[in-house]
Amino acid sequence: MSFSMRILVANVNTTTSMTDAIAQQERAVANPGTEIIPITPAFGAESIEGNYESYVATVAVMETIRAYDGEFDAIIQAGYGERGCEGLQELFDVPVVDITETAAATALFVGHR
Repeated sequence: MSFSMRILVANVNTTTSMTDAIAQQERAVANPGTEIIPITPAFGAESIEGNYESYVATVAVMETIRAYDGEFDAIIQAGYGERGCEGLQELFDVPVVDITETAAATALFVGHR
């Protein structure tokens, strides 16, 4: 049985080298057949350093994903503790998680206790 999934991984800042690094790490651990689709917001901050940048990034990520015309099966918002997952969950009928949630969920599967 062949399984494929397309995961849209949204960097929350505008630094394309960070988007590339995130995608490289995601691809290294993804199951065969999983397509990682990295995206970088069209506007926002180069780095999220405080609340203002975080709020701008929230809007930037949502608008960038809304403008994406390809298909995807899930969204990972790749920013530690960033806002916006709830808004994305309202906009899209696919699973939406923050990268922090994915790390915690993975730890539960591989932990010994």
